[in-house]
Amino acid sequence: MKLLLRFRYVILGLFLGLFAIGVLLIPQVTINYDGTTYLPSTTNTRQALLVMEEAFGNHGSCEIMVEDVTIQEAGSLALALQQVEGVASLTFFPTQSAYYHDEKALYQITFDTGNYDATTKSTLEAIEALLTDYDVYLRGESINATEYNKVIQKEIIQIVLIIVPIVLLILFLATTSWIEPVLFIIIVIISVLINMGTNAFFPSISYMTHATCGILQLALCMDYSVMMLHSYKEERLLGKEPKNAITSASKKSFVPIVASMATTIAGFVALLFMQYRIGFDVGIVLIKGTLISFATTFLLTPGLILMFAKMIEKTRHQSIFKPLKRTYSFLLKSRFVMPVLALLVIGFAFFMQTKNTFIYSENNIVYESPTLGESHEVMKEEFGINNPIVIIVPKDLAKQGALVQDLATLATNPVDATIAGPFLFYSPYTKEEFSSLLTSFGVSGEAATSIGQIFDLMSFSTGRTTFSIVEMVAFIQETPLMAPEDKAPLTPFIGQMQGALASFEGDEYDRIIVTTHFQPESEEAFSYLTSLEEKIALHFDEYYLLGESVGIFDIKNIIDDDYWKVTVITIVLIFVIILLSFQNFLAPLILIILILGSTWINMALPAIMGSNLLYIGYIIVSCIMLGATIDYAILYTHKYRENRETMDKTSSLQLAFQEAKHTVFTSGLILIGAGYTLGWVSSIPSIAVFGSLIGRGAITSVVLVLFVLPQTLLIFDKIIIKKWNHKTK
Repeated sequence: MKLLLRFRYVILGLFLGLFAIGVLLIPQVTINYDGTTYLPSTTNTRQALLVMEEAFGNHGSCEIMVEDVTIQEAGSLALALQQVEGVASLTFFPTQSAYYHDEKALYQITFDTGNYDATTKSTLEAIEALLTDYDVYLRGESINATEYNKVIQKEIIQIVLIIVPIVLLILFLATTSWIEPVLFIIIVIISVLINMGTNAFFPSISYMTHATCGILQLALCMDYSVMMLHSYKEERLLGKEPKNAITSASKKSFVPIVASMATTIAGFVALLFMQYRIGFDVGIVLIKGTLISFATTFLLTPGLILMFAKMIEKTRHQSIFKPLKRTYSFLLKSRFVMPVLALLVIGFAFFMQTKNTFIYSENNIVYESPTLGESHEVMKEEFGINNPIVIIVPKDLAKQGALVQDLATLATNPVDATIAGPFLFYSPYTKEEFSSLLTSFGVSGEAATSIGQIFDLMSFSTGRTTFSIVEMVAFIQETPLMAPEDKAPLTPFIGQMQGALASFEGDEYDRIIVTTHFQPESEEAFSYLTSLEEKIALHFDEYYLLGESVGIFDIKNIIDDDYWKVTVITIVLIFVIILLSFQNFLAPLILIILILGSTWINMALPAIMGSNLLYIGYIIVSCIMLGATIDYAILYTHKYRENRETMDKTSSLQLAFQEAKHTVFTSGLILIGAGYTLGWVSSIPSIAVFGSLIGRGAITSVVLVLFVLPQTLLIFDKIIIKKWNHKTK
């Protein structure tokens, strides 16, 4: 420690250099908006994506609705949209009400690149510029990704601008020197930005990780420096000089801070075992951030305290957190009431949180956001929901034809699903069927009349009465019965048919697209998906499925198992850490039940209020809160046991409350402020839900630690103060 203090200016310069590097690296961090990339490679979605990309390339898509356009204007816009660089294809049939009615046009656009590609973002910007004079509504994965990309950096800045003053206000009220909060902010900001910058060394991090981990690191690791400074001030009260005081404080605070860090990291380590690898993504970044904060606390904080020792003394003021005799009286009088009441509430909360209704994809709540919700609702009201499922199967037209006939039996009514694939182009049609098919492709007017005449010409020359589209295209291209000037007007038709067929055919695999109209995350969609797979399995041994419902179904099946796994791992790790720290079997049991109870109370509220809960947020927040807020309980229990070595139960409770409440209130209020700031500011629903759960969880944890744990320790005093192989008098 003496060496660290001697070279404190060198260490400060080193950390400022790392801080500058972190700031420069943050723009280089690759942010991943595609949740399917975190699915295990064994899932249907991941395997299907690999086959799809190899066979057909990676193509994103979206839907665009334009209001107040005549049918002629809608047709002109369709042609203009097709010319935008990056647009691979556009589907728009003006004669069908599913694409045009009441002066509203719906365009289905496929991009040259994937939903999450930067080129797709540029294409969407060009489309928005083209449609700037119209009332436009958009929906789709590419729209969500682009919107998130626009707002996430702006919102991070907004959150920081809000949370930093909140944290400073809390620290000014909680500390006893005007300079202390400034030191805390310097230390935590250096740690956070070093951590965020070093994320550039990962191939990518999820947008959820990028948006939340900096704020969580600030909230969860602030108490390391709070503990050290509090210990320093205790040493100063004993009359020690600043250098000796910080040396002693560093030694005394080392074990509590290591214990706090260990339990916090335990929750993050558990996330690494999730099959849905977004847990690993969040966990590894927070582990790195916690270790950076720990290193900053012990390498930088002592030197900073010594540098500002005189200013700390000169700027002293009274703390708002003053001892209240009524509080101590309440704790003593309620020692048999509060633990029993808390146990009943925790039991009820455990039961209620099992009744939660979970959603597994944020798209169900994305449309509650102000930026995307309006578009979704307007388009849903006008044109319903289009939820395509892509079936990838080996090339075999006979089997595909039989499959399509089977799939048609799944529809309970004509609007349940529409099916498209190579069979449309190879199946023979009568003249009437051919005319109807052309209408579905948007071919009408003179072009449809000309093609009807060609059908008659083919019948005359071959003696047949049915033909496929492929045969029709080949006839137009090859027949000597038509003059070149007669063929020329049909060139757009030939191009349209060949392009459409190419979108379904690959070298080894073909695509069949079933467009359903179910909400992507719904029991109807999942039931349909199960029946769909049963039908496909009757005809093909090898097949792959893609689509929003497919991805959600995969996520649901995976993370249902993840919750109990990561919860058990978190509990076991924390139990072992507390067990080794206190050398007492009852202590970790009481503390874990208490903090786990606060988590259940937090998670029971959505069930009580009848609102849905995002399952991935449920898992991650449960682990984070269990690992982070148990620090409060550990601190209080440590103080109580320490005091019991020289005091009676009542005096130990009172002094432990007095010693612990500053840290618990300060750290808890910061975590509450950080969580609710995320919830209030973010327009990205998954991040907002994530933040609100953390803020509410911190409230329940602080209340239980300060107003239930003390009485519980009194009840189990004789057992809780014992250590292994040690008799306490």
